[in-house]
Amino acid sequence: MRYTLAAVILAVAATASVAQDLPPPVAVAIAEAKKTCSPDPTTLKPGFIKRQDVNGDGVPDFILDYGRFQCGDNITYWCGSAGCTMQIFASSDGRFIKVLDENVQEVRFRKIGGRSAMLLGLHGSACGKAGVEPCGATLYWNGTKFSPAH
Repeated sequence: MRYTLAAVILAVAATASVAQDLPPPVAVAIAEAKKTCSPDPTTLKPGFIKRQDVNGDGVPDFILDYGRFQCGDNITYWCGSAGCTMQIFASSDGRFIKVLDENVQEVRFRKIGGRSAMLLGLHGSACGKAGVEPCGATLYWNGTKFSPAH
């Protein structure tokens, strides 16, 4: 029983340590993911949290790559043929909002026509194709979220 209690204390301490440097929505997302793995310990591998300005406002945003989040011995817990879960939190009006929370095979950011864009590589089924067929989506920042250009 002492081992279990010690593991819980270490997990809470590690979460608190990470959470001190993160905005609340990002810290909450990580804490919820850790709860999903319970009672197994979690490992946040290098590159799990990335900082990059994704919406062009000059503020580094947060990208959580769950392909680098390990539950116990399971290194692919958050991944499958549709890719790995990615959560992206973008700055907006002094706070961070979740702008992506889904499995993707790839995510890139660039300017297209002067607008910040998120380019997603998706499972073929997201485009009405077979899973192995290439599929993608381009979403544009509109000031509050990324959405398709219409």
